[in-house]
Amino acid sequence: MGLKINTALPRKKWGKCALAALMLLSGVGCLSSGAQFLPFKYNDGIAAKYVNKQDAAFRSKAATLAAGAFDLTGVLPAGYVKDGTVDYTSYLQTGMDQHKTVVFPDFPVLINDKGLTVGSGATIIFKQGSRLLLQPTSKDTYEMLRVHNVQNVNIYCPVLEGDRKGHQGNTGQWGMGIAIRASKNVNVYAPQVSNCWGDGIYIGGLKGVTSSGISIYNAWLNYNRRNGMSVSSVDGLKLVRPVISNTYGQAPMCGIDIEPNNNTDVVNNVMMDSPVTLNNAKHGINISLFRLIGPSPKDVNVTIRNHQDDGSAVAFAMGGLKPHYDVPPMAGTIEIIDPVWKNNQERAFRSYKPNGYAPTVKFTKVSVLKTDRNGRDKPDAEKFMLMKKTIASESKMSIQD
Repeated sequence: MGLKINTALPRKKWGKCALAALMLLSGVGCLSSGAQFLPFKYNDGIAAKYVNKQDAAFRSKAATLAAGAFDLTGVLPAGYVKDGTVDYTSYLQTGMDQHKTVVFPDFPVLINDKGLTVGSGATIIFKQGSRLLLQPTSKDTYEMLRVHNVQNVNIYCPVLEGDRKGHQGNTGQWGMGIAIRASKNVNVYAPQVSNCWGDGIYIGGLKGVTSSGISIYNAWLNYNRRNGMSVSSVDGLKLVRPVISNTYGQAPMCGIDIEPNNNTDVVNNVMMDSPVTLNNAKHGINISLFRLIGPSPKDVNVTIRNHQDDGSAVAFAMGGLKPHYDVPPMAGTIEIIDPVWKNNQERAFRSYKPNGYAPTVKFTKVSVLKTDRNGRDKPDAEKFMLMKKTIASESKMSIQD
């Protein structure tokens, strides 16, 4: 896909102090202080093994639509630059407000921390060479592309790079690349989002209104600081063939984190088809539902097919809840079908117990592997048995061959 990331990671090895700091982070949010993770090491080449080959169809469609779209180059000031060094946020927003279907310039464009707001009925197209760069900011919250309270939106091939390298502060964790909140019928095709202070993509609600009918195809999310993708509230999410790698910096540090904020949120009709999570500092995929429990009954249904994880500390995680609540358990089913989890530093599956108030969780045809010195994948019997033992210890979890 041609995504190049400047990570600016230090070359020297971490010492005991860095390891202790990382272990402290593992106690934040959904993570258990008992979980120990090895120091993170950025892997620049691992994602190349899992390149999406279906992007050409989306780019072809984008090129066809671009022919009839308003070119946002037309709203830039006279003498505009093409090197991404001048802030053109207000010009781009004016063009997006005046035209439903727009195409971004085929060169890097700088925007500030106000971000760009997408309207209902919009079709946003990025050409080959189009790229949004975020001007370094001290704010702990930003949204580069804001999709709030809108419907019927299509975004083709967006390329966004956050300000992680030059961020001017040390606090916060909410700098998002694409933020979809309280929106309906939104399709995002082949997004590439990197270096965000928070999440590459965030999907959630606003003021008790959830998002619904969200589809994201062939996402490539790399080296975002908090999560590659966060899902806090959605009824109807289709996530197809994402590749999410090198998530590191601020807990939870997951490739995909399904984690509601409160009892008014919704996690239902979520389908992931062939997600790939690579070398994420904590979890490849994490489902943490403790904030969803409350007086409003919840039905949680999530299906994950053909998940591949390579090198994340933990491939898949669940939990953790309190032993008792004064409300009934959540209904619904979480299904993990045909996953392949390999080279996990800590373990393939972790349950942050107890999970008695969670929905039923079913694992089917799980493969746990490790790559030998000759590059061949072989069964990892030790981690496989640990996974089975963990699942057997949970009353609402089961595994089938």
